[in-house]
Amino acid sequence: MLFFGDVVGEPGLAALERELPRLKALHRPDFVIANGENLDLTVPGLGRAGMSLESLERLLALGVDAVTGGNHSFDPPDMEAVLAHPRVLRPLNYSPHAPGRGALLLEKGGQRLLVVNLAGRSALPLADSPMEAMAQLLAKEPGGAVLVDFHSESVFEKLGFAFLFDGRLAAVLGTHTHVPTADARILPRGTAYVSDVGMVGPEGGMQGYEPGFLVEALRLRLPPRGLELRWASGGVRLSHVLLHIEAGKAVDLQHSYEVLP
Repeated sequence: MLFFGDVVGEPGLAALERELPRLKALHRPDFVIANGENLDLTVPGLGRAGMSLESLERLLALGVDAVTGGNHSFDPPDMEAVLAHPRVLRPLNYSPHAPGRGALLLEKGGQRLLVVNLAGRSALPLADSPMEAMAQLLAKEPGGAVLVDFHSESVFEKLGFAFLFDGRLAAVLGTHTHVPTADARILPRGTAYVSDVGMVGPEGGMQGYEPGFLVEALRLRLPPRGLELRWASGGVRLSHVLLHIEAGKAVDLQHSYEVLP
């Protein structure tokens, strides 16, 4: 299977439209999953991202089977419509009153993959415990391959979670920081792990965005007046994981994060 880190805006989506057909022809994956919570600037004056139905359909048209989210899942003004889409996930361990779903069972060609979206409290402070949410889900779901998109700022949080469930999950793939980490490995009992897959987005700014709005928001601790969040320029970093799973465990893991010209 192929998993793509945070797809950032029009630059990232356009790059994926160019590159994903080639990667699918090369690797012939059973499933393709992408984190899409940065697909759109939904309220740029307040620094809000998220995804629109239009961008979501462009992503799905490429053959993406499931689209995960994170802290920006709840940014769009029309989040209920977006999160109601049957292929869209948001963090499982957020409020029980939140719209949408946190897990999705994919079935194709005799293969099954349970995709789970979790958020750490470093990314979503009001989230419930990801460890408790995962344990409860595993107690209810039938056995098989389980892939987790763990959306968190903290390597400690992600790695601790991965070791807790090592052997019970096929993969724990980190998202959120947009920065690929050089620690891809398969844990002793068969769970593939990467602290952060990285982004599919432009390299010329801060995590795929122009610095102006973000720097001022960091300095003021308020949305800066007269500025809006915008996409960065520069080459697009295409960050993804190629994962081979057998009997619910990872047997091969390749992490790539090249910058496209």
